[in-house]
Amino acid sequence: MTEETTTPSSRGLVDFDVGPLRRFTGILDSMPGEPQTYGEGESARKSIRRTFNISSLEVIEAIEPYHFPTFQFLVTESNKKKSRYGVLSESFNAVADSQYTEAQLDPSKPEFIKPSDRMDWKDVMGKTRIGFVLADGEEGRPEPPELFDGRLVDAEHPRGQDVPTPAWMVYSIEGVGVAGGQGVDPAELAMSILDGKTLAQFNTEALANEIIKNSAVLQSIALPPTAAGNFANALVAAGTFTKDAQGVFHRAVAAPAAA
Repeated sequence: MTEETTTPSSRGLVDFDVGPLRRFTGILDSMPGEPQTYGEGESARKSIRRTFNISSLEVIEAIEPYHFPTFQFLVTESNKKKSRYGVLSESFNAVADSQYTEAQLDPSKPEFIKPSDRMDWKDVMGKTRIGFVLADGEEGRPEPPELFDGRLVDAEHPRGQDVPTPAWMVYSIEGVGVAGGQGVDPAELAMSILDGKTLAQFNTEALANEIIKNSAVLQSIALPPTAAGNFANALVAAGTFTKDAQGVFHRAVAAPAAA
């Protein structure tokens, strides 16, 4: 028997069917579980594979056209943070916890809210729009987390190793917040960037901003410059901004109240 001496690669490790979507929002209708058994005999282990069923779909990024109103993805349930389910749940918790004060998150304070009493999947299911993104490190999306893969065995890693692994993450919860945007209104942030810039300058800066990229504002910014619903055009039409002869946008100054 020949020994495999090829060094494993940490690239291109999408080994599960993620579908064509890369960033989207929708309603989490249900997440039913199906028992799974891996291995045989004494080494066999059981787990539950969860199907995340999403409805009222709003596609933001996709690698091919997707015109269906629903989407689903599979994640094996785990209590380990370094797992696909752990990455998904921890990202959900990070956004959900942005609604609480520092005192409510501090175990030493009387206002402390235990993690078990904070927002969880059951509290958003069937009623709250959630934003999901595939962490694959492509086109500005989050970098893939380092997760353990027992199949990647070599002389230095006889039992497997941690490798960058694409995984689903939550980046927004409607009415709660956006990842990395605690206390920040994406629309207000976009307006502050637009002030004093041309449309091209604004687009470059706004589309590179993580808070804006992970918000619903992104869709109106991405519309064609001639579209009435384009973010900047809509602000001009509303009188919130003006546009000078050089194509530079300025926040309108409210007229002083009459004495």
